[in-house]
Amino acid sequence: MPNSGASSPLPSTTDVLIVGAGPTGLALACALRTLGVDHVVIDRAASTAVHSRAAAVHARTLESLAAIGAAEPLVALGRPGDSFTVRDGERQVLTTPFNELDTPYPFVLAVPQQTTEEVLEERLGALGGRVYRRHTLLDLGELFPGVNALVTDDETGEVRAIRARYAVGCDGLHSTVRQKSGIAFTGHDRPQNFALIEFSMEWSGPEGEISFFFSPAGLLAVSHLQGDTYRVVALVDDDTPTPDLEAVQHLLDTRGPSAAGAKVKDLKMASTWRVSHRLADTFGTGPVFLVGDAAHVHSPVGAQGMNTGLQDAFNLAWKLAAVLDGTASPALLHTYDSERRPMAQGLLAFANQLHDISTMDNPDSMRLRNDVLSAVGKIPEARAWLAQRLAQLSIVYGSPQGPKPAAGERMPPRPGMAPGLGWSLVLPSGTDTAAAERAAAASPTPLAVATAEGLPHAVLVRPDGHIALTASAADAAGLPARLAEWLRHDWPVLG
Repeated sequence: MPNSGASSPLPSTTDVLIVGAGPTGLALACALRTLGVDHVVIDRAASTAVHSRAAAVHARTLESLAAIGAAEPLVALGRPGDSFTVRDGERQVLTTPFNELDTPYPFVLAVPQQTTEEVLEERLGALGGRVYRRHTLLDLGELFPGVNALVTDDETGEVRAIRARYAVGCDGLHSTVRQKSGIAFTGHDRPQNFALIEFSMEWSGPEGEISFFFSPAGLLAVSHLQGDTYRVVALVDDDTPTPDLEAVQHLLDTRGPSAAGAKVKDLKMASTWRVSHRLADTFGTGPVFLVGDAAHVHSPVGAQGMNTGLQDAFNLAWKLAAVLDGTASPALLHTYDSERRPMAQGLLAFANQLHDISTMDNPDSMRLRNDVLSAVGKIPEARAWLAQRLAQLSIVYGSPQGPKPAAGERMPPRPGMAPGLGWSLVLPSGTDTAAAERAAAASPTPLAVATAEGLPHAVLVRPDGHIALTASAADAAGLPARLAEWLRHDWPVLG
């Protein structure tokens, strides 16, 4: 990788230390680099993950990745699908219409996590950043006004100290940052095992979707990646060994549609794991923050995990940048926990429900489940709600008040909005923009001014695509001044 060489020594100081170079750590690094924030990324691994679990990137994530220039390269390497579709053999039970979503990316992208990491690391290199690989965090302690980290170079054995204003744990389920910060990781392991398998296959089954087969023999999810490569996630018994080619063929023969005529060949990767369902007691303490699997883990059903971690990263990145450049009060960082943890708490409940629905083993319950889902699938509003929920386009921060779109809600991308991770003042079409443009030009925080059809009032859109403030079209010119006050607000610590 162009940004992972070892030609320069580990810096002794930085504004932000990122521990972990998985998708969340790399996305956070790209975002900070885009925003001009000094940072250091370390990871104990010598390269990107090979046996990784995530294989679906949703619309909201692609919108965020577009802000750092990583969406289009990723889409080019993946396979867009119109839907998640639940099937019982040949019977279609329920489908989600991703192709009807109001987004530049109306699909779910089937792409291995390894590819996502490679795209992000290449993008980080293009932005002038790098990953310090084969470096392990040994210890982390607060040292006002930041942290002091002890890091070892795993190749030389040298131990170095890094002073950082902030530290971010993107280091997964067994996060060292979380453990060293004394943050509890509350939850439990689920009583089911899953197998993850990648292989080549001849297949005449459903295309243009990620298929979930609710078979009496157990759950089977099939994703078509590039070429003739497929990925399967299957519910398996506790004592199931790592599947071989024959076992994969048996899974498809007994759980997939018989008409597909699956012929498995060339096993590329197989592993098994037990699902954990855990949530950190806080996503931030002092100068330390948790992102992604370090903060929340849950069932893979619904493909929400990596996507949620990437949204964590974008929520945190612009707030760190605003505090570090002095335009925002340090209290703004309290909103990372107050926005993302309740969202993750709701996500865990949602993923838990999807998991329970998908892993039923009582024949009567399974028949009833399929009949109920089939009935729900005939209601357009229900299908649309589920697509929005899975695509993570319906995430709202706080309790929005007043006419929609309200503060805390997502603003769909519109022409003229700020490229990259910028702020946008969006006005209803037909509004006289002159006064708003003058106010935006005088703002200490750069603002793009755009107009949008059908917008009932003016909105000030944050770098992560959520609305910060609203005003009538007549009062839109006052929003830039209100933004300065909003950023300096004394945000309360919750919890």
